[in-house]
Amino acid sequence: MPDTNRRPRKEPRQARSLATVGVILDATALVLVEEGYDQTTTNRIAERAGVSIGSLYQYFPNREAVIGTLSNRTEAELSNAIWQAISESESDGLSLREFVGFGLTTAVSEHARVLPLLQALLQVTAGRPPVLGAVIRFPQRQSILRSVLDNRADELRPDFDREAGSFFIPRMVGSALDAAIAYRPDAFANGELARELTAMLSYYMIGGR
Repeated sequence: MPDTNRRPRKEPRQARSLATVGVILDATALVLVEEGYDQTTTNRIAERAGVSIGSLYQYFPNREAVIGTLSNRTEAELSNAIWQAISESESDGLSLREFVGFGLTTAVSEHARVLPLLQALLQVTAGRPPVLGAVIRFPQRQSILRSVLDNRADELRPDFDREAGSFFIPRMVGSALDAAIAYRPDAFANGELARELTAMLSYYMIGGR
């Protein structure tokens, strides 16, 4: 599918336009989860949203563009919630081990909150390039994590590379989350995902101490 098919026709700027697009995306999420991709047509989305098909086409050329925008919004909301919690936790005086547990528990719980939607989106968007917003935000997220590691340098294993770690850790966690969404969704609810990731990252950063 060409990437241009996923682009909205125009960006909403006024409050009314933003509200309309928000309703369309909310409806898309409901139809995608409850009825599946094949039933997620532009007509069905417009019907569920309570807007005319003409209103939908003002903003989106096709359903791929609607779903692509929904995927972008979902990723941004998850990322913002997780990293805001991580940033705010810096004032709590957590040890590195406590920080790892807090960060991973937050990431797992935020993903679990919208797990059915994430499962549906992963099936539809698998193999596509990373969300542009996620790519743009990554350097800022890496900087936050690097600061956390710098502030706890005495707790890290002696040969730990903080620059490399701040780059790879979010990507390792993201890959594990995607794998659990696709193949082991029960791991979100039964505590397995948070437990295993915490053990792995703690050993990676702290070692056997």
